[in-house]
Amino acid sequence: MAFNQPQEWWPKPYQEIKIEILSIGMLWPYPVPSPTYPAAPEEKSRAQLRYNQKYAYKALDASDSLTTDELELVRRHLLDLFYETAAINLRFQAPFSYGWSRQRVMPTPAAVSRRGFELDLWNKQTAVYFIGDSPDSGHDHGYTDRRLGAYFYREWHRVHDRRPNLQRYNFFAKALQVTKSSESFDVAAVIDTHRQLCDSMSARLNKEVIFHHPSLDEQMKGHYRYFPQADIAKTWHEHGFEMGHLFRAVLLVADENVLPETCPVQPEFGLTGDSTLEEDAAWLELLMPECRVLLVRTGDDAYLSKPVSFASLVDPSNSDQGDGDGPGQVDMVRVTVPVAVRFLHELQVQEEAAYPDLRRIADRMTEERERACREWVDSVMRHGEDFGMDGNWYTWTAVRRMWAARDGETFRDGQGDETRLFSLYSWQCIW
Repeated sequence: MAFNQPQEWWPKPYQEIKIEILSIGMLWPYPVPSPTYPAAPEEKSRAQLRYNQKYAYKALDASDSLTTDELELVRRHLLDLFYETAAINLRFQAPFSYGWSRQRVMPTPAAVSRRGFELDLWNKQTAVYFIGDSPDSGHDHGYTDRRLGAYFYREWHRVHDRRPNLQRYNFFAKALQVTKSSESFDVAAVIDTHRQLCDSMSARLNKEVIFHHPSLDEQMKGHYRYFPQADIAKTWHEHGFEMGHLFRAVLLVADENVLPETCPVQPEFGLTGDSTLEEDAAWLELLMPECRVLLVRTGDDAYLSKPVSFASLVDPSNSDQGDGDGPGQVDMVRVTVPVAVRFLHELQVQEEAAYPDLRRIADRMTEERERACREWVDSVMRHGEDFGMDGNWYTWTAVRRMWAARDGETFRDGQGDETRLFSLYSWQCIW
C-alpha cells in the first residue's frame, strides 16, 4: 500500500503554478464587490424557484421605500447571502463534486502527492481514506462516497456555526482512495501510507512556489487580492498554505462497514429509479446519520499539546476499537460523522488555545473573511441605492427575506443556514 516518493525533476529552484479559472473558487469562493450584479428573477420564473410566493410577487415598488431599521435588517440578510453563496460555489468545484467519488476522480495518496497536484492537500484537518475500488458501499440503501462527502461538508459547516474559513482550499478533510481489496484491508498499512504522505508534504512546505494569475475580465479581477501573490517566489507557507495542524495525528477510514450489514433504518417506500428527488433526499436524511467511520490515531502526535485520546468516545459495545500501546489507550474507534467532525474541531480548538501562533493564523483568516463580507455587503447596498432595491438579485432576495422573517416565515428553503442549502442527494443539486 506504500507509495514511492515522487522525484524532484523540476530544473528550476522553484515550482510554477498557473491559477486556472476552475481553481479560482477553491482559492476564494466568496463573492467580491462588482460594478454589476445578477438581476432579480423575472416574474414568470419565480413560481419555479421554490420561493414563498406570498413575498415573491409582493409589490416591487414597496422595496424602494424602506425605513432605516428595515435597511439594517436587509444588511443582515445580505451577510447570510455572502456565506450561502460561498457554500454553494464550493459545492460545484471538482475537488468536492467529483473528488469525493471513487467512480470519478478521487485520487490515491501517490497521485495527489505528485508535484503540481498538492494544492488540494494543504489546509485540511485530516484525510478520509476510502478502502477498495468499489464506487459505493455495496448496499442498496442509497449510500455513496459522494453522499458521505456531502454529509461531512454539512457537519463541518455546522460545527463552525455555518461560518468556516473556506479560502485557500480550507476544508475538514481530503478524500483519498486506497486501491486495495477490502478483504485485505489493514489499518496499520493505511497509517504507514499516511505518514509517508505527511513526510512528503512536510518536505515541500518550505519549497519556493511562483503563482501565475489567469487573465480575468473586469468583474473577476476583484478576486486577485485574495490570491497568492503573483510572479514572486515564496514558500508554500509564505503563500498561506499549511499542512493542517492535526493532519499528521488523526485520520479517518471509510471501509465496507460505513453502514452495518443490517441497516438500523429502512425506507418506508421502495427506492427505485422512479423515486422523486424529494423522496430520495428525505430518506438520506434518515440514512446518513447511521453512517460510521473509523477514527484512527496515527501515533504521530508528539508535537501536539497533549497526546490524542479517544477515551471520551469509547463504547464498550463497539467492537471496532483497537487498543494502543499505553494503558487504557485506544488507537481506533468507529463513530458517526458528526462525532468525528466535532471531535477534531474540539481538538483543533484545544491546540489553538495551547499555541498562540496557531490561533493567530486562524484569526487572520477569519478577519480576512469578515472584512471581505463587509466590503461586499457595502457594495451591494450601494448598488441597491443607485438602481433600486429590486435592481439586483441580492437586495431583491434580502428584502423579501426581511419581509418573511418579520411575519415569522422564510422566503426560501435553507435561508440563513448553509447546512441545509443542499440535500444529501447530490453535491450539485440546488433546490
